[in-house]
Amino acid sequence: MNIDQEIQNLFQCRDDTPLFYIESGSRLWGMASPDSDYDVRGFHLPSKAQYYDYRKHRDLIEIMDGDFDFVSYDLDKMFGLLAKSNPTVLEWVRAHIVYLNDFPEWEKFKKGLLEKIDYCALYHHYISLAKGGIKVMQTAENFTYKKVFYSIRGLMSAELATQHIMPELLITHLFEQVDQDDPLRHWAEDYLEIKKQQQEKAQLPKNEQQLILNLLNEKIEILSHSIPQTMHRPEQLQQYLTEYSIHLKEYFYK
Repeated sequence: MNIDQEIQNLFQCRDDTPLFYIESGSRLWGMASPDSDYDVRGFHLPSKAQYYDYRKHRDLIEIMDGDFDFVSYDLDKMFGLLAKSNPTVLEWVRAHIVYLNDFPEWEKFKKGLLEKIDYCALYHHYISLAKGGIKVMQTAENFTYKKVFYSIRGLMSAELATQHIMPELLITHLFEQVDQDDPLRHWAEDYLEIKKQQQEKAQLPKNEQQLILNLLNEKIEILSHSIPQTMHRPEQLQQYLTEYSIHLKEYFYK
C-alpha cells in the first residue's frame, strides 16, 4: 500500500493543511502480524476559514478504508494532548516511520517538548494499557499474543517511566532497556517471532495462559510501589506549546 499517496489523495479534496503523519501501533513497535492494518496517525492545520469562523468545527478526521486506518487531529487538539504529556501522541512525535512532515523546525520543536514531559502521565497511561489488556484476556477467546505483547510493552514502558527514562518504541530496543533477567523480557523475546507470524486473533496455548497472567500481575504489584511524582511546573510545557502554536499559525495563516 502506498501510504504517501493515500494521504495526498485524502487532502486533495480538503482545505486543511496536512502537517505530520506517521505509522503507529504494531508496525511502529516492530511486532506486526501478517494481517495488521496500517495505523496512520498525525495532525493537520484547519483551513483559514475554519480557524476564523465563530462556529466550532470538528477537530478530527477519521478514515477507515480496508487496511488503511487514518486518524488526524487538528493542531489545537494535538497540542492540547501534548500539554498533558499524553503518551499516545508523544509516541507519534517520536515515531521513526514518517510518511509526511511539513512541520517547520520539527527537530527543535521535538527536542524542547521531550525535555518538559511529565513521566507520571506516562506511567499511568502504560499501566492502564497493561491492565486493560489483562482484563480483555480473561474474557472468552481473547487471550491473544497481541494482547499479551501489548501488556508486556505497557509494563516495560511504565517501569522505565518510574526511572524518568523514555521507553523505546521498537520492542527489541525496549527489551534492551530493561533488566536482562526480567522474566517478562525472557518470555517476550522467546515468543516475538511466533507473534509476528500469527494472525491478529491467534490465541496463546491454554497451558501458558496462567503463567503469563501471573508474571503480568506480579510486575504490576512491583510497579505500584514506585509511582513517579508528577511534574512540578506544567506551565512550562503549556507555555512552550502556546508559543509554537502562535508561531505555526502566523507561518501558515499569512
